[in-house]
Amino acid sequence: MGAAIGVLMMLTNVADAAVIGGSSSSSFLTADLTVAAIVSADVDIGPSISGTAPLAYDLNAPLVDVAADAGVAATITLVDVNATSVAASASSTVDGGFGSRNAVGAQSFQGFDLSIGVLPDIIAPPTIVPDVISITAEAITVTSTVDGDFGALASAGTLNVTNLQVFANGNLVATLNGDISENFNVVGLSTALAGATLTLNQQPSLTGDGASSRGLVTNAINLNLNDVNAGGVGLLSGDVLVGMTGASLNASAVPEPSSLAIFGLASVGGVFWRRRRRVASPRS
Repeated sequence: MGAAIGVLMMLTNVADAAVIGGSSSSSFLTADLTVAAIVSADVDIGPSISGTAPLAYDLNAPLVDVAADAGVAATITLVDVNATSVAASASSTVDGGFGSRNAVGAQSFQGFDLSIGVLPDIIAPPTIVPDVISITAEAITVTSTVDGDFGALASAGTLNVTNLQVFANGNLVATLNGDISENFNVVGLSTALAGATLTLNQQPSLTGDGASSRGLVTNAINLNLNDVNAGGVGLLSGDVLVGMTGASLNASAVPEPSSLAIFGLASVGGVFWRRRRRVASPRS
């Protein structure tokens, strides 16, 4: 009996765990802007890609260059965006096996130029009217990563920029290079332009308990406008998101087949003990 109890104590600690599901995504730009409640822009600009496990995947959107605008009127273009190349990818190593797994959403783009509130130039006298807001960069790379195993799921959002510059009404208010910290607020823009908030490496959504689930969203650029004065045109309001990535994992404890045997062994031991007792009683 003592030996059986010892076996039970050892077997009850035997269990495995596995990452059973995951997802990741990457999208280039979405904008929802209005000016003076007259001109509006509600657009999504690719590339965009996403994947879902339990089967491992490694997806890459075709490399593209971007040249697009929206909310165009005689007096203003709300959004004008250009990039010489945009690469979006989504991957995961979740495959139904045991051990550490990951999910990654990533994006990189070069020759980036985003203009908000593009005003027409004055013909006479010839005058170039600066954009209300302009954000340029030689290169931007953003990632969302979730990795680990059951009980220890971790997440990380990263942003790296090369010569990222921010202009307000044609005036340079910030220049940034290298790795950007989480939820970095470009104070220079808010100071120069009331109602404008620019957040880099924005991580608005961290979900899950870190044991059985974890999810992360990382946006390279989040530009929020709240009644920003666009000269004689009117007030700009809305949001622009650029370089949107996300990743998530789900994990679960998985009992070993031997766990079922634990109950069986305990039951057999109990029956054996009771039978011995019943047989021995009449002799006493």
